[in-house]
Amino acid sequence: MEEPEMQLKGKNVTDTFTERISVLANEPSVALYWLQEHVRRSLPELARHKAAMQRWEAQSQGAIYTGGIAAHMVV
Repeated sequence: MEEPEMQLKGKNVTDTFTERISVLANEPSVALYWLQEHVRRSLPELARHKAAMQRWEAQSQGAIYTGGIAAHMVV
């Protein structure tokens, strides 16, 4: 086979393959799968951050309350 003809056939094969992969990658079911995987991997870390923020909020509320009482006692 001639070189230009072989290059053209090779380009056609790679273009078709790329198009098919692109279609498969953009299927809604595949997108939902990737979303599910992202949530599955991210949720435990998000839950740890939420618990840490709740502890921090409780501590800061206690400090604000204590500071308010101390301010009223000084006045």
